[in-house]
Order: sequence, then C-alpha cells, then structure tokens
Amino acid sequence: MKNVMNRRKVKNVIIVVGIIGLIALILFIKMKYGTYGYYDFQHFFDQSKENIIETYGEPIEDEYINEYCEDMTYEDIKFVISLPEEKPESARITSPNIRFGILKIGVGSPKWEVMLAYGLKKPLKNDKKNQYSVQNGIYATTFYFDENDQVYKMTCGVGIYTF
Repeated sequence: MKNVMNRRKVKNVIIVVGIIGLIALILFIKMKYGTYGYYDFQHFFDQSKENIIETYGEPIEDEYINEYCEDMTYEDIKFVISLPEEKPESARITSPNIRFGILKIGVGSPKWEVMLAYGLKKPLKNDKKNQYSVQNGIYATTFYFDENDQVYKMTCGVGIYTF
C-alpha cells in the first residue's frame, strides 16, 4: 500500500514538472520570435545619416525642423534624424521590404504574427482598435492594421512616437 502511494507521488511530481517545463518551453519559443537583440530596431537605428543616404539614395524631402532635428522623407519611409549625432531617432515605415525580427515583421504582416512576436508584452495605452503599440526596450513601436488585419504602416523610435 505504501509502495503504491509513493508511485502516485512520483507520478504526480513528474506530471507537474512536465507541465512546468512545457509552459517554460512555450514562453521561451514565443519570446524568441520577438524582435529582440540584433534583430531589433537597434540595428536599424544604428545607421548614420550617410548610411541612410547610401542605402536609400537622396531623400524626396530633407527638412530641418529645428537645430536638433531633421526629417528625411523617402517614398516608403520617413526618418527623423537627431542632430548633431546624425542618427535616426524615429521612423515611419510603409515599405513592405523593411522587416524586423526573426519573424520578419513589417508592412503586410498579419496581425497574428505581430501578436506572436509581441503578445507577451503589455501594450501601451491605445484608444484606437486598428493600432497595437508596444514598448520594446528603449523603442516604442506602433503597428497600424487595415480592415484585413494586415500591417499597413509601422512607426518606431526612441520613446513613444505615433506620427
């Protein structure tokens, strides 16, 4: 009788440990797909103004907002450059060719992919149903969804930017 009870305890412990391990594995996999580390926006924002011009060519519009900020507008992307560092501070992206993270999230991505990458993060306060804003380290990102739940625009930058 005592032997049977010990077996039950061992079996219950194995089941509990297995469930905890499975939950930990699911959380690890889910976090892995986020846009963190090298795959994050940081690599995107590490570009200098010269790198941006080399990559995207001359901007359609280049406007100095004030002594601290410059707007560089291209067809599918708009950079706000911080002066005097001449590094991007924020960007508005409408190009389907610019993607981030292991899941390559960007314009055209379905809402479920965005939620897979960012679902565990607490969303920033948002009053609009077609947006999802999240803080990702020092970067805030807002995804804008169309009527088919596809991303049609992203804004990202240091702090909270939704322009």
